[in-house]
Amino acid sequence: MAIIASARQTNEELWLLAKLKAKLGAVSDSIARIGTEDKLLVSADKNPNINGARLTGICFTEVGINLAQIAVGIERRKIKTLLVFGENLVKYGVSPGELRERETVSEVVEEHSLTAELLAKLDTLIVSDILPNETTKLAHYVLPGAAHAEKRGTFTNGNGRVQKFMKAVEAPGEARAEAEFLRELVQNVTGQAVAATPEGLFNEMAQDVSAFNGLTWADLGDTGVTVQI
Repeated sequence: MAIIASARQTNEELWLLAKLKAKLGAVSDSIARIGTEDKLLVSADKNPNINGARLTGICFTEVGINLAQIAVGIERRKIKTLLVFGENLVKYGVSPGELRERETVSEVVEEHSLTAELLAKLDTLIVSDILPNETTKLAHYVLPGAAHAEKRGTFTNGNGRVQKFMKAVEAPGEARAEAEFLRELVQNVTGQAVAATPEGLFNEMAQDVSAFNGLTWADLGDTGVTVQI
């Protein structure tokens, strides 16, 4: 099994995915997003929570380093189930040859070898996203997620500051905050009870993830708390 989780997910969602990863022995990663920077306020990293993904163990210093391993595992039928959260993999999927060409001219590329043809070889593809896309069309199961304005949670910014954000509007239709159905998945897979609220999830995560040790949701206040990254 493999998990690809967007570094635009909340710390709590990434932590729940990491718990699934640990229980199921899955390999995981995130997708890099690189753009322009001004060396002052605008970062080249366009993922708002890449540090959260790293701290929870979903991805590593070199984001995307496991994507090739996942692709090979699917091709060789060693990986038969893929869980994708918040990423349209097909959009940046290219052939291995084209990927090698791009890697020779750029240190970081957004493209990868997880093409639609490769994803079609999976026995089970589970995708969570907020809008239909090429990858949700291939999914065996789609979990309708919520946009950031439709849920609560925390991010860890580029400087290591953990900040919470609040819900502004209700999610439409059957959409749910991803932490809600991830909580149910974790409880069913691990048999362990998990907190039902963002506050409770953060407090449990802080006991489990060393970078957040000693913190509580209440400690974050309105401006957040800086942790070591």
